[in-house]
Amino acid sequence: MFYFRINKLRISDNHENAFLFFKRDLAQVKLVSFVTTDAEIPSLDAWVVETDPIKKRQLLTKAIQQVASARILTEIDNVKDDAVLTFGDTGYVLHQSKTIPEDFNWCLIAAEGDDNVRMIGEELDSIVNHAEFDGFVSNLATLVVGASNPAFAAGVAVSKFLTTVAAGILKKNRDDQLGILYMSLNKREHYLHGERKKDDVPDLTGNMRVDYSIFAFE
Repeated sequence: MFYFRINKLRISDNHENAFLFFKRDLAQVKLVSFVTTDAEIPSLDAWVVETDPIKKRQLLTKAIQQVASARILTEIDNVKDDAVLTFGDTGYVLHQSKTIPEDFNWCLIAAEGDDNVRMIGEELDSIVNHAEFDGFVSNLATLVVGASNPAFAAGVAVSKFLTTVAAGILKKNRDDQLGILYMSLNKREHYLHGERKKDDVPDLTGNMRVDYSIFAFE
């Protein structure tokens, strides 16, 4: 079994400003998480070897929908500046599988805003209709050329595409992006003995720090 957990999330600036005594400096924070592993998207294995352009596009569409459906959408109210969000004493499982993956990729977005989480989820469900989808389909084959594991490399690209689109959706809905994290791990280097725990991992914006852990056994 393989368990990947988020344990704590620290947000420095919640992008809300108090105005005299009329507004509290509190925010609603949304968390959007995408996880892919070397064995979780069988459509991508088929996509790698498929030569028919139409079937290849269908397989990639299926793979993107599989990743999008695995998202975690959570909304947390009343978040202050320098907030520490704790997911219980055991953390919250973002991904689990019966086998231990050789490779692992995680994308996390934290955003501030008052829009309905369900609406964002619905837009992600129809992501294959996005204006940039066709361009992504055309470019993906070039992106994975020379990769030792093309299916996993494609999975990483799919996750990044979804994360970019999700960030665009949040921006369109006038939400503020509080943080964005890309992370790739592999078993041999990062969790050879089935365990890993890291605290205060910085994101790309410098506004967010994450505690996460991996626990696995065969």
